[in-house]
Amino acid sequence: MSIKEYLIEDRYNIGFVKNRLEDVINGDRIQVNWMKHEYKDRWFADPFILDITDDHYIVLVEEWYDPIKRGRISKLTIDKHSHILIHLKTILELDSHLSFPFIQRDNGCIYIIPENSATGILPRYKYDLSTDEVFFDSIICDDKLTDSVLFEYNDQQLLFSTKLPDANGKDLGIYHKGKDGTYVQYDTYHFDENLSRMAGDIFTCNGRLYRPAQVCIKSYGDAVSLQEIIYNDGKFAFKEIRRIYSPSKKYDLGFHTFNVYNGHVVVDGLGFRRPFISHFFKAIWHIIKR
Repeated sequence: MSIKEYLIEDRYNIGFVKNRLEDVINGDRIQVNWMKHEYKDRWFADPFILDITDDHYIVLVEEWYDPIKRGRISKLTIDKHSHILIHLKTILELDSHLSFPFIQRDNGCIYIIPENSATGILPRYKYDLSTDEVFFDSIICDDKLTDSVLFEYNDQQLLFSTKLPDANGKDLGIYHKGKDGTYVQYDTYHFDENLSRMAGDIFTCNGRLYRPAQVCIKSYGDAVSLQEIIYNDGKFAFKEIRRIYSPSKKYDLGFHTFNVYNGHVVVDGLGFRRPFISHFFKAIWHIIKR
């Protein structure tokens, strides 16, 4: 690692939104309780809530582990009151990068559909909650999909996703489930800005359906765009309700996940690993470049 890379090294962390979901939709400034942990050799992003108990949040995340320079899927148990990480367990690790552990709940079973575009496929894994074991189940799309979300609408099994080589661009792929059980693209929605990449699972609030999307205009994952999903004459359209930037000075570089489960919202934020030094270095660097 060069001196410059060291000085501007960043990392993600996850947090839990204190506001009610309805208030977030209506435009309130969000407040976040960020997770506390002691790890220096890894960071956590792309959170999906697996379960909530009286005392704990149980979350699946991308765990980026510095020694191997790639992401893997891990389960975090976080104290609900102090927001301290009390247990970490890696449940899925491959030779290729893994992130965005989308959770599918289907007929009493739990499946994980992680982003694994490096292999050129979208795999599905069955997750045994009692043992934390993960088993390969199937390939649900033979394409380089990035941050895919499955959902059911009008009795159709559908999927929203972007794909390589333009994962952060303007085109959102719309897929349906074929007779062989795999998903095939049948339509594309084109945005005027880079707002296509998914930022989390689709959710409902007050009877309306919403899609969280990543804002990738200045850079990857600048902010989250909350978009109402509109369906007319067999076509999907999306209306942005609000755009949310990180409310944290510590994690002020990016904000690219927004996941809802049972009324609770989990997010992530990107910040410098050494904030004071990094901001000072960037300021000096801009002066020199002038």
